[in-house]
Amino acid sequence: MMLSQTLAVIGFISTSFLTIRFLRSIYLYARPSSIKRYLHGADAWALVTGASDGIGRTFSHELAQNGFNVVLHGRNLTKLGTIKAQLQNQFPNVEFHVLVADASSTSHQQIDELVATLNDIHLTVLINNVGAAIKVAPLEDTTSEEIDAIINTNARFPTQLTKALLSKLTQTSSPNLIMNIGSMGDFCVPYATIYGGSKGFNMTWSSTLAMELKSEGKNVEVLAISLGRVTDVSHNKKKASFFTPSARTMARAALQRVGCGKPVVVGYVGHAVQEFFCRASAV
Repeated sequence: MMLSQTLAVIGFISTSFLTIRFLRSIYLYARPSSIKRYLHGADAWALVTGASDGIGRTFSHELAQNGFNVVLHGRNLTKLGTIKAQLQNQFPNVEFHVLVADASSTSHQQIDELVATLNDIHLTVLINNVGAAIKVAPLEDTTSEEIDAIINTNARFPTQLTKALLSKLTQTSSPNLIMNIGSMGDFCVPYATIYGGSKGFNMTWSSTLAMELKSEGKNVEVLAISLGRVTDVSHNKKKASFFTPSARTMARAALQRVGCGKPVVVGYVGHAVQEFFCRASAV
């Protein structure tokens, strides 16, 4: 009798725990976004790296639609100019600024010089979206130049840029946001050694930076978004599906997670389902 009662209690506790986890997951993808919290009037600016294509471009569109002025970063001035003109036509009351830098090779001195050009704007949102294309190959078949370019783009550039902008993002008590775009490739893509490692770094330094700024009393939300395959980007133009959303769907989903209270989260619900089964199969 005692054994059956004990098992019943254990079963009840386990079921309750799983139910709470399930409800939290549902709420995570149903709750309203807090992105407007960072819109400090008409002079609020957001900086989006890798804004010349794909998710970065749609981030810029969504932020402008929400009333933010936007700094568009990329490495191709002509392409950025075209995108700026298109966005300006869609949002005539929003300001846009172009920032040109190759994330794979820009030095920290050059980053400091670029940041200096932003001294006159009120930056409240930084989205580190730029990333190197995934390289799926054995490590010994990856050139030294490819290794440097992947690590520089995915890890060094966003870290150096964030460091250079921190004083600007923390100089007032008003809330600000740093969003870092990662990848599920950091744990479940065989042979993506350098790509996965650099994306894993991206997620880890986001978590530790979030704790660091919180411990210092800085009013900055640091949110890392993990994502899977996305379409309507330069390397994938296939039809969107539940598991492979369009770049716009992905950007909206990422912004929807703002204010969720977690430092790292899978941004899109279809990717969260994929991640669950990937991690379950890896156990």
